[in-house]
Amino acid sequence: MNISPNLEPININLPKDMIYSRVLLGVDRVQTLDNTNLKSELKDITTKLISNSTYSIIQSASTSGVKSEYARADSGTNDAFSYVDIQRRNWDKKDFENKYLFGEDASALRKVDQTSTYFSSINSKTPIKPIAAADTKFTNLNDYAYEKTIKTSLGDVEVFLDLYDDNDKLGIGKLDANGFLFNFDSNKDGVINSGDKYFDKLKVRGYDKDGNEKIFKLSEVVSEINLNDFIKKDIRNLSHEAMDFASKNTVDYRVSLNNSNPYTLFSAEYRYQKIGKEETNKFFKDHADQDGWVDLRDNKIFNEESGLNNFAYEKVGFDGKKRLSEFNPIIKPAGSKQDESFSYAGYQKDSFMKFYNDYQKESSAHSKDVEWISKNLKENDVEDADDLISKLKATKSSYMIAMESEFEKATGLDFSLENLERVKHAFESDTSKAAAALKDTDSVIAMKLNKNGTITLKFDSGRELEVKEIYNDTGKLISKDDKDSKRASINLDAKSMNDIELNRLDFKDIGIKQDDKISSLKELGVKLVKNLSDKFTSKFLVGLENGKSITTKEIYNITYLENDLKFKELSSKDRLYKKVDTRV
Repeated sequence: MNISPNLEPININLPKDMIYSRVLLGVDRVQTLDNTNLKSELKDITTKLISNSTYSIIQSASTSGVKSEYARADSGTNDAFSYVDIQRRNWDKKDFENKYLFGEDASALRKVDQTSTYFSSINSKTPIKPIAAADTKFTNLNDYAYEKTIKTSLGDVEVFLDLYDDNDKLGIGKLDANGFLFNFDSNKDGVINSGDKYFDKLKVRGYDKDGNEKIFKLSEVVSEINLNDFIKKDIRNLSHEAMDFASKNTVDYRVSLNNSNPYTLFSAEYRYQKIGKEETNKFFKDHADQDGWVDLRDNKIFNEESGLNNFAYEKVGFDGKKRLSEFNPIIKPAGSKQDESFSYAGYQKDSFMKFYNDYQKESSAHSKDVEWISKNLKENDVEDADDLISKLKATKSSYMIAMESEFEKATGLDFSLENLERVKHAFESDTSKAAAALKDTDSVIAMKLNKNGTITLKFDSGRELEVKEIYNDTGKLISKDDKDSKRASINLDAKSMNDIELNRLDFKDIGIKQDDKISSLKELGVKLVKNLSDKFTSKFLVGLENGKSITTKEIYNITYLENDLKFKELSSKDRLYKKVDTRV
């Protein structure tokens, strides 16, 4: 923006307590504005703030990648679909290797800076080679993921985000590819439906046979969108394939595996299966040393040949509910050994308190931005000021959105100021318990099977933890059947329920595994369920209506993926179509 020295300056006091570089009005601090362009400049600033908030939601902004408050740039995150992914997909093999895996793009745009996230590894100062950290999930998405319309019984329609219920008047909510839908799966179950945060804010746009635009809420057209439809059947780990021999042996295999497999975007409960007692015994018999320990370092266990992707264990979150905690890739500490005074609980608390304080500062700074801009919009009688102010007050900065996303991943809680205070209180009340509930920032380096059947996990932080069972990553979503019409996830709370609580569950929505397939209790004709679990193992007795019974070690939650039955009888004249470019 040019500032004219010939016009009378207008004094503007901008907020000064900004915790990261902003580009308000084009520079960090501006004291004057051109009188002639004041209204248009104020409107432009407001639109940019509103747009940026929307872009950050669409792109699932990350604290490791937020660069500019107003830039529609790549988020730099390793767990979200981004605008740059669309560009990279069109590269040929040579471009992909030269620019992405080995070149400038790898060392700059997509290099993972572990220290810039709040809940980073205790060994985050150890650099990871860009080729290993390169996010190649986008190469494992199919052509449908890169199309701009979804196929429905109503026709081909574009999905867009309508945050302000005005049919995206500013034109900022468009999804440039279907792959962006992954970023709206807030509960990480692999389906976009009413269980997700922004489902009610998603709309679709299509055109009738005469070219007239038609807009519907997404929920009026489809009940859900199955994200499995956008993933290739065969997943390739391109980063690992491109590594030299030395890198393959020094970098934890799970780093590149997690960055290449789109299924790692989904919750562990929908991907992991419990390892049975016999399998557990065999695993330790095959891999344990003379002292009974299995060493997980140096890719001894998790590698291409073993068929083992990763393990997980049960932990209790801040809400008191059980969830699966995946083992973190092992990152060897840089330089000397860990400081003997290191406290894992202290590290977790310090990480959270830094997050807490930074969020408060960022929220305050953003509020002052909004207050200042709103005041000037009104005082200068800018067109549509009231509408812009209403939208502006509903915005959050990119960093706030990124921090809230990181909070949810680290705590397992939905972000709210109430939950933020809840976690803070937990650390103040019992630091060790809160540290255990927070996302692990250390790595399991060894495991031992105990005589009583429990398993001891040894972490690189020095702590040890005794767990009842471990779970294995299947590398995909657990489906109830081969047609992927039903989704299953482990019910971790079932083993702690009494018989009354178990039999109050809807038998249509829970099931058991038989012959590698999961059937609902209703389908099996189950009359009652009895919990026979003890301190070390889970076990259930399922009584059938014919008087017979079945024993099972696991209860599954079942999610039914509804067929798209809406508008089934539409004639061609009532269907919607893609927008046709009349210039062609």
